[in-house]
Amino acid sequence: MLSNPAMLPNPTRRGMLPAMTNHPETYVAIAAAAAPAFSRDGQTLFHLRGSGLPQIWSLDLATGADRQLTRHDEKVAMIRRSPADDRLVYGIDRGGDERQQLLLIDPREAAPEPCALTADPAVIHDFGAWSPDGTQIAYASNQRDEAHFDVYVQDIVSGVRRRVYQGTHIVMVSGFRSDAAQLTLLHDRGFGNMSLLLLDLASGNAHEFPAPEPCNYQSVRWASDGRTLLALTDHGGSEYMRLCRLDPDTGAVAVVYEAIERDVEAYATSSDARMLATIENDRGYATLRVGHIDDERTAVIGLPRGVVTEPTFSPDGASLAFTVAAPTKPPSLWLWRDGTAHIAWQPEPHPAPFVDLELVEWQSFDGTPIPGWLALPLTKMPPSGYPAVIWVHGGPVSQTRPNFRPDIQMLVAQGFAVLMPNVRGSSGYGRTCIQSDDVEKRLDSVTDLAHARHWLADHPAINGERIGIMGQSYGGFMVMSAITEYPELWRAAVNYYGIADFVTLLAGTGSWRSSHRAAEYGDAQSNAELFARISPIHRVDRIRAPVLIAHGSRDPRVPISESQQFVTALQERQKPVTYLTFDYAGHGFIRPDDRCRIYTAVAEFFTMHL
Repeated sequence: MLSNPAMLPNPTRRGMLPAMTNHPETYVAIAAAAAPAFSRDGQTLFHLRGSGLPQIWSLDLATGADRQLTRHDEKVAMIRRSPADDRLVYGIDRGGDERQQLLLIDPREAAPEPCALTADPAVIHDFGAWSPDGTQIAYASNQRDEAHFDVYVQDIVSGVRRRVYQGTHIVMVSGFRSDAAQLTLLHDRGFGNMSLLLLDLASGNAHEFPAPEPCNYQSVRWASDGRTLLALTDHGGSEYMRLCRLDPDTGAVAVVYEAIERDVEAYATSSDARMLATIENDRGYATLRVGHIDDERTAVIGLPRGVVTEPTFSPDGASLAFTVAAPTKPPSLWLWRDGTAHIAWQPEPHPAPFVDLELVEWQSFDGTPIPGWLALPLTKMPPSGYPAVIWVHGGPVSQTRPNFRPDIQMLVAQGFAVLMPNVRGSSGYGRTCIQSDDVEKRLDSVTDLAHARHWLADHPAINGERIGIMGQSYGGFMVMSAITEYPELWRAAVNYYGIADFVTLLAGTGSWRSSHRAAEYGDAQSNAELFARISPIHRVDRIRAPVLIAHGSRDPRVPISESQQFVTALQERQKPVTYLTFDYAGHGFIRPDDRCRIYTAVAEFFTMHL
């Protein structure tokens, strides 16, 4: 739907864009790999692969032969291999509505046929873990009440399931103990306020692991001793996430590995507990370390400088699989063995070159240093400098990192410089930074964007009169706040499914999310005055820049009514707005046709206005 089609040039007018090798639709076709999982014999690597709707593939590590195992017209969101054999549980939703269903396939079959483990499309099924013997799975589901997740254990063969824990709000399953007598659960009330629960399956009793103050937990797993837990946590007031060993019997917490002034963001241990791999976040760059768990482990060399994720050891502990992405390298599968790393699979090369990112920094209004990533086009600089776009991440507990972004590469290929700031409230720089934009400090991060714009305008390669801004989700809120708080700074703005009004957002978001989001943003009753001040819908009179707004009709996080409020308010004031809706999309545009449409629309919009 175009509410002001005159503001958007016809996408068939190719003369407004560079040659076809740089056309937006060519960036949609770039494939990526994710979620590697070894087969039980270690000879095959199951993984997700695709360019918009990833499916499950198998890769023979000896021959390089690959095979597509699923062919859904939906995105496969996750895979988990059974510890007993090679059967795979995976999840899909419908059109991005996030109401995930669980399915099972057996890759040993010549033509694997999916078997539905759950079949209630109105309900979320959040997979947790296989039982150690591969006969059962555990997951969280909001079937009883959409706002609350309970925990279920289900027999794989019979399909019989039983509710083992009744939860409140967001509860997630971490894993079974080695004797299948206990489950670990996480109760997530919001950033910095999580509880680790140990559920006895025989009695149904759950007790909380003691913590002196609210903290975070990630990647909680039972250790090989069957008694202690390994987890990434800031337990004990740590500024950064550390890999720790937790003793449920005594409540003791011992640090296994910490990186000075860096988050440890992922880890893997071999089945015999002799080998350890950790990934730490160095200002956005990932550092992978592999070695004996009791020795000083050195960083793996020879990897692209970017982001490393999803480490997993082979069953014999001799190899480690992981994914690597960098600004010029789409997500690929890598293997480490005997101290060296090599590519196991990578996408076909793109016909046009990609641009690397430069790590930059500037000071905000109060002297706070704000880091960001700058990309400059490879084309000849115009006499007045490149037009530029500031891209704002969502979250807000998130971080723009030097990974591969086809949308950013597309913009740079059109001749736009792109600056991606990590304003206050971003993750990756410690708990204090994350909490520095909470509640009444919300607009300080918007002021950070104004200072990002000032820094960018002073850059010798940039045309300071032609700077736009774009963002998605919470980043869309930041965009609309930037153009209402500092309207004189922006030449054009793009908002993907951003927040218009925090009151209507908390009332309209998925009911299972409302309390979690209120912990970050504030409460509609007690923070009514604050919400009235910071919700950009109340200041649309101040907007000067033309705006492109895009939203999916099935978005469960930010309802489409948020964008509709903006569009109506702008049209009533006769301010230039273009509105694109996507009928089978959720909180993001992942289907190839949708991505082609939005990429082209954004390129044309910025070409016209910048």
